[in-house]
This record gives sequence, structure tokens and C-alpha cells, in this order.
Amino acid sequence: MKRLLIYLTYDKQNIIDDYIGYFLRCMRPIADFVTVVCNMPYIEKGLYNLSDYADRICYRENKGLDCGGFKDALCQFIGWEQIQEYDELILANDSFYGPFHDIEIIFSEMESRHLDFWGLMKRGNGAYGVTGSDPEHILSFFYVFQSPLLHSREFRDYWEEIPYYKDYMTVVKQYERKLTKHFSDLGYVYGAYAETDVNESRNPRNQFFQCDYLSYEMMAKRKFPFLKRRQMSFNTLFTQTQENLALSIAYVDKHTDYDTDLIWTNLIRTAHPALLQRSLGLQFILDGTREDDCHEAVVCVSANWLNAVEEVCEYLERIRTACPIRIYTRHRPILEAYKAKGYSAVLSEETDMELLCRSDMAGFRYMCLIHDCDLSSEQVPSCTGKSYFFNMWENLAKDAGHVSGIIKLFHTKTHIGMLMHPIPIFSTWIGNVGWDWERMYAEIDGYLSRLGVNAMRDPHTPPVHVTNNFWVRTDIIKSFMEKLERSGERKSIPADAYNYLWNYAAQDCGYLTGIVESRFYASMNEVNYQYYLQTMIQWLRERYGRCQDLREFKEIFRADEAVWRCKEKYKSFYVYGTGEIAERCFPWIKDAAAFIVSDGQPKIQRFHGRPVMYLSELKDAHERGMILCLSKENEGNVAELLQKKGIGDYYTIY
Repeated sequence: MKRLLIYLTYDKQNIIDDYIGYFLRCMRPIADFVTVVCNMPYIEKGLYNLSDYADRICYRENKGLDCGGFKDALCQFIGWEQIQEYDELILANDSFYGPFHDIEIIFSEMESRHLDFWGLMKRGNGAYGVTGSDPEHILSFFYVFQSPLLHSREFRDYWEEIPYYKDYMTVVKQYERKLTKHFSDLGYVYGAYAETDVNESRNPRNQFFQCDYLSYEMMAKRKFPFLKRRQMSFNTLFTQTQENLALSIAYVDKHTDYDTDLIWTNLIRTAHPALLQRSLGLQFILDGTREDDCHEAVVCVSANWLNAVEEVCEYLERIRTACPIRIYTRHRPILEAYKAKGYSAVLSEETDMELLCRSDMAGFRYMCLIHDCDLSSEQVPSCTGKSYFFNMWENLAKDAGHVSGIIKLFHTKTHIGMLMHPIPIFSTWIGNVGWDWERMYAEIDGYLSRLGVNAMRDPHTPPVHVTNNFWVRTDIIKSFMEKLERSGERKSIPADAYNYLWNYAAQDCGYLTGIVESRFYASMNEVNYQYYLQTMIQWLRERYGRCQDLREFKEIFRADEAVWRCKEKYKSFYVYGTGEIAERCFPWIKDAAAFIVSDGQPKIQRFHGRPVMYLSELKDAHERGMILCLSKENEGNVAELLQKKGIGDYYTIY
């Protein structure tokens, strides 16, 4: 058996991480020739992960995404004459970690089935949201084509005729979901390696991507040898909770020879830290039962309130045997108050950043920066201030056992770089959840860019937490300080802005950020979360009725908001789309002047009694509002059409 492997990779930062090198090394013994297609102009870092194993490396623009890359490899870079020399073609992309099983055993089993083409996993016949019903198909991240299909005229025609699709969802719809049926209808036999039948449904609406939503089961029980990257940073709550993500990595770590550092390194570099914190459940609850020596750690207290001295000292008394304590204050009366309690303190005008970088901190691997707060009733009732104080100190410095647990957590969870206290969800702080992030984003993004911080950020996704109270590995502080000095930005960044930057500083150093809680606080907080959730769901039901899931609530809420904004600004509005989203949202968009579909698409005459028009038929679009009742994947295509028509003001559901 003579095999050709075409492997496609793309990275926004032009980096080839080691998980790719591992995959190619595993494939090299069964592949006679390896061609790597890079959908990017050059490799900034990690070229050895390709050059050590590939016979040929080709560079191209990301035209047509992976489908376009495979097309160019077959039709141009390699050519059909050379392809005739091989008995088997493997097309794979970089969207997964692994393999976790012996790849030769997988190929041996699939050869015994005498298939014309196969993959590692399939999805059954299903209804895929607004795209309608699609046939059973092999997932396109890993295809294997055998003779005689590989050498057929039909195979060559397929790749020569397939266009360069311009966006991800079009590639999924036109390439992944149709290739299997295309060749099956021509009489070629296909199959898949992983066992997915147990989770298939006769109800097409209940089909799902099992490698995304049941990754742990697929690896542990259903022979699936990879872990898909995409699922690690998207919101699974619409369909399930996210237990599979953490369980999958733990399974790989405990039951395979695969080095999970390959996963962590890529994941931390390429995914948003807040999404990872949620998706991986990085909320650590400590029981604080064991007291170990914490000589590697130091607690740095910034003291600014005389009325908080007594409460701070109560906590310091519990941790003073565990690790060194440094107290800094700008006010002499506060300094004297701590001295009277038996603690040394330093009079200092330094900022938090300057305190963290003090020379007397250099000998420690871990540091806690923690503040006091106003415990009087001058700004808020003292009970409220004391609850916020409790939130910080109970979870970051509860006692010696708790501090020992935090240090142990750093030792065992080597990819955790920062641990923050839980977001307060009571009193005035409930209104600050989100921290006005969309307004602050441009400013914070500017600081990160000028500092050269390599971290994922998004205007719609706030950081894990915005706080100046946390535990941190000191190498993160050192690296961040070096960037501040090189950029000359240290004095220009406002003190409050640093609270937004810490998550990204940790990611820049290759670390994740988590939340740490004491067992008592976590049990109390869980009750609060349940209360808020039940209360808010009840309010949503009273306003919008009963919905199937969070996605439907989001759609209806956004539609209602868009209609309100359109009526405030325009005399009326149009709605783009007549699919499932428009159907679900219709009670809130029923006053639309008309419903719009793209030219050339199937069109009904009326939608719930309202006229349906092609986009080209609009004559007064600038005088009316426009609401896109479309899925996220379709919004991009329609936005381009609207832009060509000179329509730039519209509201979206996603």
C-alpha cells in the first residue's frame, strides 16, 4: 500500500505548534510521501514541526480555507499524474490533537472493511438549524480515499470543479456535508472508524457532532483517536454542560502516552482565557485541611483603610505561619496600627505594579496581591463592604491550610498562572458584572498591542475577572514588567486599567487564569447563583414565554431589542430572513414592513401574512431599519450584500 498524505495547516500568528509535529511523526511510518499545505505566507515559529517530517511544504493564501488548500495541492502542487502513483490518499487538517491510539492499527482495521473512502467519524442524517436537512456524512478533518475512487475521473472532476468557498460555514455546507453523498451516489462505499450509532437519533433535530459534544465518551468508549480543538473554546451550554472538556484532557493524561502539554501549549495560545476558564471549569474549590510550608510564596497586602486593620489582622494571624507577609500603606496611622498588632509594615507611595516588582519579592515563585477595603458605612452600608472584604480574603487568604492548597494547586496544575477570587454577585457589584467591557475594549486592546502582549481578546467577551486581588506566578509579573519597560508604557497606563490586563499577561506567558474559592464560600455562592438564575429565567418567561434553551432566549431578546431600536430611529423596519430564527422571533418582529431574502434564493410570497421580497427589490432601505434574523454563519454573507447596496446600519441577532 503506497500512501500520500496531504496535511493542511493555518494559524493567525503563523506559528506551527508541537502537536502538529507529533501528528506528522505518527503518520510518517505509514505515509510514503507527505505534503504540507500552509494556508499562510510564511512560518514565524515552529517550522521544524513540518520540515522534520514533510517531503514538501507549500505556501498559499487562505483562499477557500482547507477545501481550497486541498484543491490546490491535488490540482497544482502535486498534480494528477503523480497522484496516480499512490494507492491511497489521506487528507487531514490541523483541527485536532492526537492520535491517542496506534494509527497503524486504525488503518489496518479500515483496510479490512474494503471501503472506497472513509473517515474517523460521521454525522447522521440531520436538520442543521437554518440550513435545513443534510445527509449523513463523514467529517472532513480526516478523509482517506482508496483506489479505484482515487484514480477515477469522478474524483478528479470533483476537485477541479469545486470553487474556492469564501467562509467557514459555506465550506461546511458545500464541501463537508455534500462530499460523502456525492461519491456515495456514484456507487462508492464509505464508512467511519468511530462508533457513533449509539448516539444517533431517528429525530433529525437531535443529531449532533459527537466528537464535539461527547468527546470523552468518544475517546474512552467509541474508539475515536483524536480530540477536536474547536470544542475547547466554544459555548456548549446551548446543548449540554461542558463536563466532556475537562474529562477528555484528564483521560488523555491518565490513559494514553500522549503528552498533554502539546494540548495546553496550543490551547492557551489560541483561545480566549475567559472562554477556557468557563469551558474547562477552572473554578477551584479548596477544603484547606492540610498545612504545608509555603516558603515559595509571599502575601503582599496593600492597606489603605484604618477601619479595616482589625479584620485584616484576623486573617493575617491565620496565615502568618504559612508564608511571609508584606504590608504596604501610604498612611502613617495605618502603619502604626499594624505595628500595634505585631506586624511590620512599610510606608510606601508605590502603585500595585511597583509593589509586585519590588526587589524583596525576587526570591518567591508565587505571590498574592490583596487589598483591604472601606468597612465603614460612608460609601455603602458597612455590611456590604464587609461582604466584599470577605469575598476577597476568604477565598485568597482564608487560613494556612487554604494558602497551602493554593500553592499545591500551582504545583499540580502547571498551566494555571493566576488565581482570582470569585466575581461578587451581590449588592452594587451585581450591576458591574461585565465591567463595561465593550466600552473599555478599545483602550485595553491598545495597551496590549503597544506592550506586545500575545493574547486573545474579543470586544464581546470580558476577561475572567477584573480585579487587583489575586495569586500569581512571579514569572508572569517579571515578563509583564519587562514589556512595560521596553514599551515605555508603564507610567501612561492608569492604575485601574491594570485590573483588565492581568488575564492577558498570564496568557502571554503560556498560562491559564482560574477562580479559587473556599469550600464554605463556594457552597454559599452556589445558592446565590441558583437564586439569580431562577429569578432571571422567571422574568424572561414572563416577558417572552417559555423557550427551549438559552439560544432561543437570546434570539428573542435580541430581536425585541432590535425592534425597539429600529422604531426609535426609523418609521418602520425590514427583517432579513424567513428561516427558523425568524419563525421563533416572529411575535416580536411581526410589525416588519416586509421580510427579505437574498436574490436567487427560494422565496415564498408571504411570511405569516407579511410580504417577502428579494434584496434587489428594496427601494427605500435607507428610510427603514434592518434586522438580520440569521445565524452567525449567514450574517457575514448578508452583511457583504448589504454593504454593496450601501446599507451599513442594521441589527443582528447573533
